[in-house]
Amino acid sequence: MKFKLEELPYLSKKLASKIDCHIRPLEEKDVAMLGDLHFPWSNRKETVAKWDRYLNEQQKGIRVACILEKQSKILGYGSLALHSEYPPFKKGGIPEIHDVWIFEEQRKKGFGSMLIRHLEQLAKGKGHRKIGIGVGLYSDYGQAQKLYFKLGYCPDGEGISYQCAPVVPGEKYPVDDDLVLWLFKQI
Repeated sequence: MKFKLEELPYLSKKLASKIDCHIRPLEEKDVAMLGDLHFPWSNRKETVAKWDRYLNEQQKGIRVACILEKQSKILGYGSLALHSEYPPFKKGGIPEIHDVWIFEEQRKKGFGSMLIRHLEQLAKGKGHRKIGIGVGLYSDYGQAQKLYFKLGYCPDGEGISYQCAPVVPGEKYPVDDDLVLWLFKQI
């Protein structure tokens, strides 16, 4: 199913026509292409395995993975995990926006906001009233932190976690992608 941005209710028609892109579900043909876009901290094999897993989870109905593209060029992606691994979200039945990425050259053009709003609408369409998202704590996540607060997300009040478990005061943890502040919002 393709969504043209002008069809999405949370975008102004002026902005949608200016951007001319669409958001669509992950398809099998995307897995190899996304594997070729792997990052320095991963390799092609790991990246393909991740997207194979996302596609499998999408087919099972436990995740919706979305591709943001313009003229067949991938600008970014993100997913909605309908069953979060983060215990407070899991217990509360709160879906989690997960693995959102907008390629560097496409940032600050509104694509991240559009993708997140799209994922929020998917969750709302499935009957959810709250949605969650985790964000890393070091500077690579600075833009995401600002964006999430701008979009109305606030801390869940549980503090930070490491690998989805609460951190223990006085203990040492690596400052990496697993050290996360969890946020939520009403939708």
